[in-house]
Amino acid sequence: MINKLSYLLSACAVITLVILSGCSLPGTSTSTITNINPGPNPGVLDPHKQYTVNFWEALDTGANKTTLASLVKQYTNAHKNVKINVQSYDSSTLGEQLNTATAAKQAPAIVQVNDSWFTLYQESGGIVPLKPYITGKNGLSQSDLSDFYAPLLKDGQVDGEQYALPFNKSDEVLYYNATLLKKNNMQPPTTLTDFVTDIKKLTKSDGSQWGLSMTPSTDEWATIFKDLGGKNFLSSDSRSTLFDQGSDAQYAQQALDLFAPLAKTGAVHVTTGYSWQNDFTSQKAAFALGTSASYPFLKAHGGSTFDFNEVAFPGGPAGQFTALYGNNLALFSGVSVDTRNAAWDFMKFLTSTASSISFVPQTGNLPIRQSAYNSQSLQHYYAQNPASKVGLAQIPHTYVASAAFVWYPCSEDITSSYISVLNGHSMAAATVQNMAELCKGDMS
Repeated sequence: MINKLSYLLSACAVITLVILSGCSLPGTSTSTITNINPGPNPGVLDPHKQYTVNFWEALDTGANKTTLASLVKQYTNAHKNVKINVQSYDSSTLGEQLNTATAAKQAPAIVQVNDSWFTLYQESGGIVPLKPYITGKNGLSQSDLSDFYAPLLKDGQVDGEQYALPFNKSDEVLYYNATLLKKNNMQPPTTLTDFVTDIKKLTKSDGSQWGLSMTPSTDEWATIFKDLGGKNFLSSDSRSTLFDQGSDAQYAQQALDLFAPLAKTGAVHVTTGYSWQNDFTSQKAAFALGTSASYPFLKAHGGSTFDFNEVAFPGGPAGQFTALYGNNLALFSGVSVDTRNAAWDFMKFLTSTASSISFVPQTGNLPIRQSAYNSQSLQHYYAQNPASKVGLAQIPHTYVASAAFVWYPCSEDITSSYISVLNGHSMAAATVQNMAELCKGDMS
């Protein structure tokens, strides 16, 4: 699983490098917007040619790494004339390296990119539109496109045009200690109001048990904001903040305040990194917020000692929402037509039904295709691990706060502000305006 905070760090690394080097933003050099012609047969491989594809990815640890390596091996075993050079980075380093490579005219052919990265590169011509490859002889049929879960496919679009395909995707869920809830004759919460009540109820005054353990990020705040009725984060041109305007400012403040009293009393344990996982598997916390991709880890490290399950992120008056996580796959410009043809063929393989069937059980990520979910293999997996279906069921409720590149430094500012409120270092009312000012500074 790729930690959500690492996304913020990776984006900041990109920004810092841009500022310190004095170079243009990623993908803006003339070299990166050349060689985008798909050629006469986009995506078609010549069996008499040898191909080498550089693939940069951020699945550098654990089951993510080994499962991806297995998929790469499957592909190269079936395509003896294609060599895939896999370069693994942790997610905080990938953005920095990609910026450096792009500026040096050495961008790889295919990269795992998050929403704002591919939007930035799309604006500058650093990545190529996929339509010529999708509609080519080695493309995707309308049936194939319809097979992808629509929100996941849309996540790779800009103004309705496809620039990336979904790969490792997950969303945020609420994990709960089912043994503990049963002991207390409780059902898992479905609303924010019930959630707050249950957190209090399952907290022990001696500090031996917290109601909730969480590593705060912008996403928890943003989801609560939307649950309560908040609508907008940034303007359509990404030049101004909207969460501090009109009624949205009220919801932004309420979202900051929801868990603050609970954190003050010790009912909510504010953690860093993956510490929430340890709190949950050691049964120190009754509830934990994390992505659906955490399920295999939690099961391996605690599932044998107590029953646990997951439910949707509790909803509010405006409905039920959850943040969408994970990366898409994009083809970069600046490589030869032949190289990009092979990169497309490889991308097509990674996003196929068969690859999704292999990827999901090992990594906890969502199936990106409906046919993968309906396969006998995954139906058996979900029958054995019914909790894993929660993330899948939430796909229609997923959102991305903003795909603008500026959202990531803005998100870091919001995360820091949110943590400050939870730790009692600042008040929510003043913090909303401070967050807006910090975000506006990121836009300048």
